Amino acid sequence: MGRRKRSLTPQNKWNKRHLSWRVRTFPKDSALLGRDTVRALMYYALKVWSDIAPLNFHEVAGSDADIQIDFTKADHNDGYPFDGPGGTVAHAFFPGERFTAGDTHFDDDEAWTFRSPDSHGMDLFAVAVHEFGHAIGLVHTSAIESIMRPYYQGPVGDPLKYDLPYEDKVRVWQLYGVRDSVSHTNRPGNPSQTAEPPVLLDLPENRSTLLLARDAPDRCTSHFDAVAQIRGEAFFFKGKYFWRLTREKHLVSLRPAQIHRFWRGLPPNLDSVDAVYERPGDHKIVFFKGLKYWVFKDNNVEEGYPRPISDFGLPSDGVDAAFVWLHNDKTYFFKDNSYWRYDDHLRHMDLGYPKDSTLWKGLPPNLDDAMRWSDGSSYFFKGKEYWRVPGSDMEVEAGYPRLIAKDWLLCTEMQSDSPDTEPKSTETRGNAHHHPDHAENGYEVCSCTSDSASPLGARPSPSPMWLLPPLWTLSLALRSELL
Repeated sequence: MGRRKRSLTPQNKWNKRHLSWRVRTFPKDSALLGRDTVRALMYYALKVWSDIAPLNFHEVAGSDADIQIDFTKADHNDGYPFDGPGGTVAHAFFPGERFTAGDTHFDDDEAWTFRSPDSHGMDLFAVAVHEFGHAIGLVHTSAIESIMRPYYQGPVGDPLKYDLPYEDKVRVWQLYGVRDSVSHTNRPGNPSQTAEPPVLLDLPENRSTLLLARDAPDRCTSHFDAVAQIRGEAFFFKGKYFWRLTREKHLVSLRPAQIHRFWRGLPPNLDSVDAVYERPGDHKIVFFKGLKYWVFKDNNVEEGYPRPISDFGLPSDGVDAAFVWLHNDKTYFFKDNSYWRYDDHLRHMDLGYPKDSTLWKGLPPNLDDAMRWSDGSSYFFKGKEYWRVPGSDMEVEAGYPRLIAKDWLLCTEMQSDSPDTEPKSTETRGNAHHHPDHAENGYEVCSCTSDSASPLGARPSPSPMWLLPPLWTLSLALRSELL
């Protein structure tokens, strides 16, 4: 199907004022959000922007729409696969010359809701307003009241009465100017657009199908099975789930994503992982569980795995922690009170190991995991605490241990992720899509993550789940660090 090529000015905005839109695919498993309701929510989410800026949106029936809207799952052939429930919930492409410019995608694995309690799922209207902001050229911001914060912040109220925060109005005015008094509901001479505003009906009270999974761990009270730096980002693993932080330590989402949905090839019934690290040299990712290990290229498992950890010369009872030390680019494995040094370039264990882990002064025994971080230091994790070892030192820095939840996971001492206890304040949901957006970073798309948000907090991550991008894309990202 042909798509009209969209042109745009160098400022990442549309150079025309009449934009067509179409919902191409709808949520597949929602008994509460029918097609008419979804179309109505899209109408009002776009109207939020056209109420204040000289933009006119009209719905069309054919395939030739400026803004194509889809509900889709996992890998959907745009280069930015979704990650299952939690994590990234939607992404939109900025204005540009690509055929995907303006297109907006929602993860169909999410529980999409409307006029429902926040604990029942993701409010479709709130996320749509945010994503359409990207579709017309806005990037993330750290402003407290903005709808364009990197994290999902919960429902924003009645779509018929919602008014954009002043911060967002100013930013869209800077792109397009202020709307005059001319009506923008209809486009002259275009019979295919909606003539009357659609009706939004209340949803039925039975919403039990939208309840969130109860086995999802609480990031603020958990200890972690494994912690790893992958492609410059931090991953905290707990049970079947993980949280992800950008290199600026901004959470991609307050809600965890499922491990096996992100790394394709791990067993669906895998209940946890023991250790994870990014291999030096070829930058492949290695997962350990019990007496087995898997090797991944980006998000896909290599052929022939799992294999036994005896390939490494490791003990028969598994490993507690694994990380690559900056000092010598070698991989260190910890188990109980011992550690081993492995040469990933030569694929063999160094002579003279194992050694007593007390040689690393100040570290506790029986670690949960360890990782090298972007500051060059090594970080060791156990229980709810972590220890920092600077550079090439083998001694813990003064002032440690510190709390993992507070320093890494946006938690206060009294905060919890439990659906029954979590405070829904906008402060705890914030840091999300605003890292210099993809537009600022040279990317074409920006994503929204659940519960306040994505690694976006100050600099949107390249989007829809920046899933482990190929290494060449990292050089592009590194050229414009910001958040």
